[in-house]
Amino acid sequence: MSVSAMKKLTVLAYTGDADAIVRKLMSLKCVDIRTVPTKHGLMAIDLLSVEAQRAESERQIQAINRALPHLAKYSHRHSRIGRSLHEVDRTAFCCDGRRKLAIETVTKTLEILERIDAWNTEKLSLQHLLGILAPWLAYDAPINVSKTEKTEILFGSVPLVADLPQLLVRLEEMGVYAETVSQDEHYAYLAITCLKSEGEAISRELTLSGFLKTELPNMALTARGASEAAEQRLEAIETEFFNAETALRGLSERLDDVEILFDIESTTVNVCIQKRKLAGTKYCVVLTGWVPAIKEQDVSVALSLYACACEFADPVETDKPPVLLRNNQWASSFEWVVGMYSYPKYGSFDPTFIMSIFYFLLFGLMFADVGYGLILVTVCFGGIKLLRPKSGMRRMLMMFGYCGISSALMGVLFGGWFGDLPTAIMQNLLGLPINTNIGHFFSSGLWLNPIDDPMTFLIISLGVGAIHMLVGMAVKFFLLCRARRAKEGICTIVPFWILFAGFGLFFVNTTVATYVTVAGAVMILVLNGYGQKSIFSRIIKGLGGLYSLINYASDLLSYSRVLALGMVAGVVAKVINMITSLGSSGPIGFFFMLLILLLGHALNIGINILGTFVHTARLQYIEFFGKFYEDGGEPFDPALPSEEYSEDVSTMLNETHIKRKRRKNNEYCTTFKHPG
Repeated sequence: MSVSAMKKLTVLAYTGDADAIVRKLMSLKCVDIRTVPTKHGLMAIDLLSVEAQRAESERQIQAINRALPHLAKYSHRHSRIGRSLHEVDRTAFCCDGRRKLAIETVTKTLEILERIDAWNTEKLSLQHLLGILAPWLAYDAPINVSKTEKTEILFGSVPLVADLPQLLVRLEEMGVYAETVSQDEHYAYLAITCLKSEGEAISRELTLSGFLKTELPNMALTARGASEAAEQRLEAIETEFFNAETALRGLSERLDDVEILFDIESTTVNVCIQKRKLAGTKYCVVLTGWVPAIKEQDVSVALSLYACACEFADPVETDKPPVLLRNNQWASSFEWVVGMYSYPKYGSFDPTFIMSIFYFLLFGLMFADVGYGLILVTVCFGGIKLLRPKSGMRRMLMMFGYCGISSALMGVLFGGWFGDLPTAIMQNLLGLPINTNIGHFFSSGLWLNPIDDPMTFLIISLGVGAIHMLVGMAVKFFLLCRARRAKEGICTIVPFWILFAGFGLFFVNTTVATYVTVAGAVMILVLNGYGQKSIFSRIIKGLGGLYSLINYASDLLSYSRVLALGMVAGVVAKVINMITSLGSSGPIGFFFMLLILLLGHALNIGINILGTFVHTARLQYIEFFGKFYEDGGEPFDPALPSEEYSEDVSTMLNETHIKRKRRKNNEYCTTFKHPG
């Protein structure tokens, strides 16, 4: 429940070792590599150039991304519901020939895909050709013979709505030979032979009848012969498709290796991105970054494998170390909620653990329903078990799963069971009375029902809000004491506690409450100006402290949204149950009842999860964090290898091997210190 202490890492190494060092640091997953300043006084050094290496890896990644879906389509590998990583020694993979085979698999796959694309294009062209030739199959002359020295043949169609016999008579009178080759439901297809010198007049006559000219392909075959040749080619293409699919099935046996290759090439791209941050000369490079203090020894041991010098230094005032939060499994699931607001400033207080407790509690109060909570628990924890998601998604699912537990517990207290579904079933379907112990339990819970007693629930909401705000003030008091500013905390925070205690005592003893409240107000007026030099400034600051009570009241009233959100889900669920009961007679009525029930509650849970998440977070960000939080931290972003499909087991450090290498390279592997 703290912000990890950071060490500034500086490494001086041979240029030839830069790639290996970066890969080793990435495998540790605990080094945030930073861009090295290139100017040092009058001297300037250049950042490393890695464009060629990066471009080659990105080209390979593009090829793999195109090949993977097709290999997965034809693979006999069992389909995976969730994310599963291959455990592989990537170094051995690259050295024993499997990487080469994976690259060949990708290359062959892309070659087959290119041929398939070409066959698909040819297939479409042939199908189009068959469509053109279909009306001309009865024409027994080669279709490329359409002209002689003095004559030409016009191929085309005339709509049947035109007077075809009359057209043929007119053409005959003009000395034209017109052959009706075929006819379908809408058109007649004509081959018209005429003199070239009369072509213009004949074209005008044909146009008046709706004649549409057809351009037949230039083939020294009859239409039937060309059609048969096209059909034979289509059959050949289908055979080639079958052979290509057979080849892809064979190549898909190496799908796992291709997935591993993707991670290797993606890691290389990440390495290039990190190497681009290094500065150096022809023989030497400088690497800088941040390492959590608890990982200093691991990084030092890893770097001892190389002929390099390294330094771990505490951050100075001008540095801006990244922030890594350290929390237990419970609180770490809520870290991303803090990150949505802003990470705490380095060296300040991490509120995640305290915030997680109140987030858990407030979420449950706003979404108090056993049924909805259990659905949330099942979906989130079941999703983690089945899908095995990445760290970020896993934490989000864990948080909502915990919040589902809170919703279910609060639902038992406040009588939320998919709204009032149990009592609705008892009344409308079973005809049972609800004024029994079991009916009272389902309708009012162990404590009360917010819909039936909203004022009591509002008091509970404001009470939780008051505790939330007081804890925020207590954190502020703790931070002031830790910073050796206890007097400031006593003068600026304790008087407010006394005043608030006086407000609370009005419910117990009015006389005592009055004295305590007045004492708190006087203390605020007198002490809130702590640190001001003049009496006038102290009075102004004291009056400002009294005026700030309006802000505290406003913050407290913000917790009335707990009542609003808590009632919304219950009221909507109750309406859904009421509508459901209207169509519960007969099989059809039962079907519609079930449909409305499922869709209605699914919509209700979706909308209210979103609303509850937003408003619970808002109470943390404004009413809680506003009391003490120092934001502005930059998240710790370690350089990581790609692990989309595989995990590199070779990155596990062999301590015996490392110690042997350290002894061997002892004269080269040193730790340097800056002067002073």
